[in-house]
Amino acid sequence: MIPLIVAAGVGAAATLGGAAIQGYYADKASEREANARKEAAQQLRAQGQVTDAEYGKMINEINQYYNTRGSLGTRSDVNEYRSAIQNYNPEDYVAEDPGFNFYKTKEDYLNPYYAQIIGQTRDELQHTAAGAGLGRGTGAALNIAKGVAEKSDELYNTAMSDYRDERDFAYKQYTDAITNAQNRLNALREGNQYKMGLQGNLAQNYFDTMDARQSDLMAAQQDKLNAQVAYGNALAGLY
Repeated sequence: MIPLIVAAGVGAAATLGGAAIQGYYADKASEREANARKEAAQQLRAQGQVTDAEYGKMINEINQYYNTRGSLGTRSDVNEYRSAIQNYNPEDYVAEDPGFNFYKTKEDYLNPYYAQIIGQTRDELQHTAAGAGLGRGTGAALNIAKGVAEKSDELYNTAMSDYRDERDFAYKQYTDAITNAQNRLNALREGNQYKMGLQGNLAQNYFDTMDARQSDLMAAQQDKLNAQVAYGNALAGLY
């Protein structure tokens, strides 16, 4: 019986020794796996730190690019363009019509010696009638009246012609002055509209540049977020 017991004890010891060895190697494997995970995590963390550094570098480069390149337009151009639009008034470019006034009449152009000329005409006609032996008869009176009326019409027609000529000349000066004033205002309006167009282009250029800058910054931020998500998923997969 004793030998059997001894044999049994030796077998059990051998069995216990094999289990210990297996446990030892299992522990070593777990330790190696843990160390591998730790090293991988450290590498991922380092990659995450590089991503942050690269993101900061990218942001600096984007800002440096836009600060250096800038844009043709500025915020001042935007403000000037807004002010020009708000202050634009079409009536500012319409010539004022003062109205045409001509204060003279045809009497102002009547021969100042009208009465003397009419008197002289009457005397001449009477002298002619007397020389013809007509005396102061009805026929002579009619001829004298007719001659005086014709001379009076002649003098008034001359006065009317002079009046019309000067009035027409004055009216032309009046219309020319309005036309010239309107032409100047038209040129000024075209110049201002051209300037407003340039200011509008500069303002648009400024906004386009700011939009492009913001778009680049947002794209960089999105790249960083994507990298962080990928880093987080990879890190979580280690545990």
